Amino acid sequence: MSFPLALAALAAMPSGFETLAQAGVDAPFCSADGEICVSATKEGAFAVTSKGQPLGAWSEDQDESSVEPLPMLLRLKGGAVLIGIGAAQHQMYSGGNADVEAQRLMLLRPGSAPRAVLEAPYRSDISIRACFSEKDMKRRAGACHDDYALTGDLSVAPDAGDLPDLLLPDLLLNVRATTFPRGVSRDADSLALPALTRRDLVTSEDKACTYRRAFHFDAAAGAYRPDAPLPACGQYTTP
Repeated sequence: MSFPLALAALAAMPSGFETLAQAGVDAPFCSADGEICVSATKEGAFAVTSKGQPLGAWSEDQDESSVEPLPMLLRLKGGAVLIGIGAAQHQMYSGGNADVEAQRLMLLRPGSAPRAVLEAPYRSDISIRACFSEKDMKRRAGACHDDYALTGDLSVAPDAGDLPDLLLPDLLLNVRATTFPRGVSRDADSLALPALTRRDLVTSEDKACTYRRAFHFDAAAGAYRPDAPLPACGQYTTP
């Protein structure tokens, strides 16, 4: 995932997170006032500075993923910050492809090692080939790919209020998942469905994988916990 170059200061995001932006292709991601900056290498090494001084550094185990800074910053008391990191996976199929990315929040406190405190779905864009002959094209009304998409928006709870230094604000996660055409699923053979009509060529919201969760920071565990388990939505989160 790439983000446009920013040459001017950006305002705080409506979500409560500040926007991090780059002044050039190889430049670090920085806050609008330039106080907080995040740099990363292709090998997965991250470093965060605050007012030009090191705040924390760590390396991500990439495996088959690529990792990158997300344009997300939340400043906390005592000089601590939450930084967003994206872990993306890409898969090519015969006549299709999948791009899936998870978002991870890293907590950095002065004098402490960086710590991952939350991971949740961020985005996905998956296209699966569904036509292999002219007959298939007719049965599919010309829609020869099954498309699956997901977006996960993380925000600060509006009633977070003023918190003690060691506590983190509650967060809200809103996830929306959609499919095209209507009725398709990665768990079933699309060609086994009844022939499609023009009325089926619409984007449909997947109610089972469209949800809202509140996350509360569990100080004892050192991580955020959702108010209910996240649903199993592997058809969107697995390439």
